Amino acid sequence: MNAVKTAKAAGKPLKNMAYDALEDLLIRGKLPGGTMLSEAELAEQLGLGRTPVREAVQRLAQEGLINILPRKGLMVVDMSVTRQLQALEVRRPLERLLASCASHRANPEQRARMLDYARTTEETGAAGDGSQFLAIIKRNHALLEEASGNELIQSVMALVHARSRRFWFSHAQALDLKTASKLHSALLRSVSVGDEAESLANADRLVNYLEDFCRSTIAVYQHSGTASARPSSSNT
Repeated sequence: MNAVKTAKAAGKPLKNMAYDALEDLLIRGKLPGGTMLSEAELAEQLGLGRTPVREAVQRLAQEGLINILPRKGLMVVDMSVTRQLQALEVRRPLERLLASCASHRANPEQRARMLDYARTTEETGAAGDGSQFLAIIKRNHALLEEASGNELIQSVMALVHARSRRFWFSHAQALDLKTASKLHSALLRSVSVGDEAESLANADRLVNYLEDFCRSTIAVYQHSGTASARPSSSNT
């Protein structure tokens, strides 16, 4: 599958390759909520060994995306607006803390990367390439977490970002990519120049948008009567 081929070409560790491939399947709706699976099935589907797949499954379970059921197998957790709003409730203060710490602690090399990432983020969002945008957003998150200089922030934010990503990418359309790319780029730029006040404001703007986006799916579902009313741009 494409995610595995791309990871192999980049020389990623096998466990990271398995994680990225499984997250890609979740986001694309190939593994809908309630699906029952086994590690053996996933290993065969991904073309990877059982050990890296097991490590990826454990990580997804920690992030609340898969339930491990003893003697039964694995079950994909259902997405819901409520779960997403709960994740965003936790994300807001953490996003602000992350922005504050990174704006103060980022080193010159990290700040330069932020400016470069901001440019490529906007370019990818404008192009409407959902799969590439997913990879870039994960890269942006990792850079900000690294620049925070706080290992606990890194580990906690990784969990929150994973939950947020699945919901957003499962519902986003091309216009959403453009909007999100501008917000993510603005946050990177303000952090890169060490402007804490603007970084905090941009962190709030990002979470405000994500909350509005989440609530907008409720209106779409009510109008259409189906949870698949908003096609995902990540399928493009």
